[in-house]
Amino acid sequence: MIKLSIKELAVIKNTDFLLTKKTVLIKIQKRLAETRIVLNDELVLNDLPFPLKRDQLKGKISKGENYRDLPWIVLDFPAFFSKENIFAYRTFFWWGNFFSSTLHLQGISLDYYRGLITQNISLLLNKGVFICVNQSPWEYHYFPENYVPLTPEHHDFISSCRFLKLSVKTDIDQYEQIPEFSLHFFRLMLSAMLE
Repeated sequence: MIKLSIKELAVIKNTDFLLTKKTVLIKIQKRLAETRIVLNDELVLNDLPFPLKRDQLKGKISKGENYRDLPWIVLDFPAFFSKENIFAYRTFFWWGNFFSSTLHLQGISLDYYRGLITQNISLLLNKGVFICVNQSPWEYHYFPENYVPLTPEHHDFISSCRFLKLSVKTDIDQYEQIPEFSLHFFRLMLSAMLE
């Protein structure tokens, strides 16, 4: 017979937490919508060359309940996903953990920007930037098997990787600054991706 613990029983009796969670997630989605606006304004100001058509970089906000057992919300903008090619700038909220911003390049986009990023790697050093060293591009946690701090030694890794993810993170307490946080990293990445 399966029994609920006293703690579990108290949780299912408490509707306040779920109603508060719903309100919180709506507010975070609104912050991410504001983030999309500031990122779009930055794209309008900068003539970042894309290997793909600019109108393909639509982007969207998605959410789920189970990234490593916890809820998440993500803004992908600008973003293009296909089976072989990815250009995604992802602003990610992971319940109880952090906000992050990540540039994910794969396929044509990686081929297009790889040389510039390796050439300009010094612009990204000592700025809290992490590089993904995992075999899977679909993990977002900052455990050492996934992200490590970017160093000059990653030059060769960037030159040969099959996908590239560069990322920064901030505490959940900084939720009010998420548009500015994401924009700051986006500008930093632009500086490394422009000739």
